[in-house]
Amino acid sequence: MTYVTKDLRPKSVFRNFENISKIPRSSGNEKEISDYIKKFAENLGLETFQDQYNNLMVKKPASNSNSKTTIMLQAHIDMVTEKGDKSNHDFNKDPLKLVVEDNKLRATDTTLGADNGIGIAYMMSILEDDKIQHPNLECVFTADEEVGLIGVSNMDLSKSKADYVINLDSEEEYNILVGCAGGVDSILSIRKEYKPAKPRNIALEINIQGLLGGHSGMDIDKHRANANVILGRVLNSIKYPYDLFYINGGSKRNAIPRNSEAVISISYDNLEAIAHDIHKFRSKIQKEFYPLEPNLNIKLRRTAPTDFKVYSDKCKRDIINLLLLMPNGVISMDTNLENMVETSTNFAIVVESSSHIRFKNLSRSSLQSRKDFLKSKFSSLAELVGGKVIFEAEYPAWEHAPNSFLEKKAKKIYNEVFEVDPDIVVMHCGLECGILLDKLTREADAISIGPNMYDVHTPHEYVEIDSVEKIYKYLLELLKQL
Repeated sequence: MTYVTKDLRPKSVFRNFENISKIPRSSGNEKEISDYIKKFAENLGLETFQDQYNNLMVKKPASNSNSKTTIMLQAHIDMVTEKGDKSNHDFNKDPLKLVVEDNKLRATDTTLGADNGIGIAYMMSILEDDKIQHPNLECVFTADEEVGLIGVSNMDLSKSKADYVINLDSEEEYNILVGCAGGVDSILSIRKEYKPAKPRNIALEINIQGLLGGHSGMDIDKHRANANVILGRVLNSIKYPYDLFYINGGSKRNAIPRNSEAVISISYDNLEAIAHDIHKFRSKIQKEFYPLEPNLNIKLRRTAPTDFKVYSDKCKRDIINLLLLMPNGVISMDTNLENMVETSTNFAIVVESSSHIRFKNLSRSSLQSRKDFLKSKFSSLAELVGGKVIFEAEYPAWEHAPNSFLEKKAKKIYNEVFEVDPDIVVMHCGLECGILLDKLTREADAISIGPNMYDVHTPHEYVEIDSVEKIYKYLLELLKQL
């Protein structure tokens, strides 16, 4: 077999990453990747534990039999599956097509899955290398992280003996993460109500396209445009009578939505005027977001006549109001940490079912009180439009333990390896450390590290090749000295 990454270093890390990139591993479709890692570990003669949720723990004894310390290495096995507008990639069966460009490793018009595939590859390489010095290891591979930390929430860790947890889900080589925000999904739904369509009307499709998107935690402070919000502004700007009969936007709860669309029913006599007004609005919104969103576009396409039902006037108005009023973006900044987001919401998805329209959001906060306040806002919005809201996939913040032994040791070793101090950071993203620490039967410390990754959760995602090697070198030194 010829590897695209054959000339990259560390050789074993990139070989393992390319191997797992051939296996589909979207959230909820992780049985094959979990079984692959299990077989990989069993072929090495290692003790493995796999549960019904496809979570996996692999134990490797210390290289020095006198070691009493146990370290848990942890990464999640699912990936966010986003693709370009023209891509035909099927994430349920197609392998990722890796591309090496200078110091970048990316995939062809899809997410790369370096989040958290590099962490998986690190652990697999450590498991198969008998020359590495390390204490007792528990390599934990968790499922369904990207859809609400579901796997780790259901994992039984009562038999774990970990003294320290090293999470491998960070995306900046110069940071050591020591805390993160908690999160909750809010799903607000309204019932569809219809009226007869005007039989002579025509249909006009409105598409919001070309946005950068991004990770709803790591990139939320970049103030990128949200396609669902822009769609609401477009619909609200139309001055001529129209009916609405289809709406859809976003695809992943933790990805800032890049695309959104609606289909409206209009009189042919108003087609030119409505198109002119939308084009004027497009110019305004492009100016508003340039240069943050240089490729933002609003496309119109005339479709078949609408000779069926459309949403009632009240239902249409409720939809537009929710698009306009839904909390989105940075809500508040941390008053104790400079330039750190404290609370945010990603207005992620608008999707229709047979009977309802659902508006899905992912809110994050390092303060439970602020998260509760956002939940009350969603409840109030639901009440105002006669809808309902449910909250799910809630997880706690990983609270910083200042000056813990692991933090101080990790900082010292980082300086020894790179001759510079790392940034000690509490990050506005969802990591599994808080849940892991709560589940362990003994007191433990945790940190999170990882190589430089960019445009995560978008089709432009890439990882810096030399950064992968740097952090692997640092990880091995951590294991040697702990």
